[in-house]
Amino acid sequence: DASGVASLTEAIREMMANGYTPEKTVKFMAYAGEEAGLLGSGAIAQNFQTTGVNVVGVLQLDMTNYKSPSADIAMITDFTNAPQNQFVRDLATTYLPTLVVTNSVCGYACSDHASWHNRGFPASFPFEAPLSSSNPFLHTANDTLANSDTTGAHALKFAKLSTAYVLELAK
Repeated sequence: DASGVASLTEAIREMMANGYTPEKTVKFMAYAGEEAGLLGSGAIAQNFQTTGVNVVGVLQLDMTNYKSPSADIAMITDFTNAPQNQFVRDLATTYLPTLVVTNSVCGYACSDHASWHNRGFPASFPFEAPLSSSNPFLHTANDTLANSDTTGAHALKFAKLSTAYVLELAK
């Protein structure tokens, strides 16, 4: 989730640099063990469910830096929450109106959003590209910055979207 963590870190940096204080508690998380079976996110989501933590929404940033030719953001529609997905689309329309947002499916619990969804929490997963045109180097030795966006401009779109998500959801 390196590019997703980078996008999230940029969102946090920008909010802190501007003295942002949310009205609701906001938790930023990076998980271990995704490729081994969603271990970190699964443990946290289970703990939150068991202890009754009120989770208003979860936005999962996994891969954010490979730009497909057809879209800027692909909203994953399986193992996610449809109303929250619409909320994220509305954020993009309002705050990032030049972005092309489309839908895509993984066909399985492909990232940490699924841990939250499976525990009944509203989760969304904006992805870097429709799966049909996603990074051809994924999970290979060639999955490098040189074969993605060396400027980070595509990942910045996700930092901006996640900032809008926090600012609106934490009111």
